[in-house]
Amino acid sequence: MRRVLLLAAALLPLCGLFAEVLSESAGAVVFRQPDGKAVTLRKKPERVVACYASFVQVWYAAGGKVVGIPLVRSRQALPEAARKLPVVGGLTTPNPEKVLALKPDLVLLLDKFEKHRAVSEVLNRAGVETVLLECGNYTDFSGLLDLFCRLNGTTVAAHPEGKRITDEVAAVCREVSALPPPSAAIVFAATHGFKLEGDESNTGTMLKMLGAGNIASGIRGVRAGFSFERLLVENPDVILVVTMGDAEALKEKFRREIMSQEAWKALKAEKEKRVHFLPADLFLYQPGTRYPEAFRYLAKLLYPGWEDK
Repeated sequence: MRRVLLLAAALLPLCGLFAEVLSESAGAVVFRQPDGKAVTLRKKPERVVACYASFVQVWYAAGGKVVGIPLVRSRQALPEAARKLPVVGGLTTPNPEKVLALKPDLVLLLDKFEKHRAVSEVLNRAGVETVLLECGNYTDFSGLLDLFCRLNGTTVAAHPEGKRITDEVAAVCREVSALPPPSAAIVFAATHGFKLEGDESNTGTMLKMLGAGNIASGIRGVRAGFSFERLLVENPDVILVVTMGDAEALKEKFRREIMSQEAWKALKAEKEKRVHFLPADLFLYQPGTRYPEAFRYLAKLLYPGWEDK
């Protein structure tokens, strides 16, 4: 019963701790941003600028279109219709002049970036509606999808793409909910070292929704310091490694600095060959419309053979 309640809570369309839809009318949505400020957003905006790449995917999945995009490493990750649009600045540094040149009636910005918050103030003074959003895990994604559908005059349940994504994720979670839950450790690997990820990370949120235990559950924030001793004491069934940077170099670093230690051989995950390096596009970054793929990928690692049961 507890796992069912956790699943139901995780699937609620909330967007972070503070951000949520406060009210809705025929023509507008009142939304509380992560900073606690309530903003009124008119429905069916015609000229939307997305200053963060993940927003582009979600906005299109909610039935909308944008007129401006941020600089991205590869435009192949964007919806095809958005790949040739004007660029309004870098990932963390939107250019207000370029944004204003597109005459937007709504600008989507990421709350965690200081420059995005500053640009929001500049655009508001110019009379342009902006909204600051969160975008770190599936809870944030489902909240964004809900808000964006409302702004486009529809609902997640009524829009084919949004419904497909949420229905497929819910189906995977339901299918594994009756299986014995494994314990897992999520190791974040970067050039500066290693950390453990908690429930608020992208992978941690998916892990929790799939019913598995996280040895770093309960930590404050997304990540905490890595402790090899803690790994030995907890001895998880599965070890998942998320890399940020050169994936192959970081895999080698993890093997050299962690897996080469004699005590590593005693870990259950190592003995049972359940140490997995996860693809960054699905687990480091929010996969957006590919969330069903990410959930299925992770479910197969946590519950080997679940699709055959």
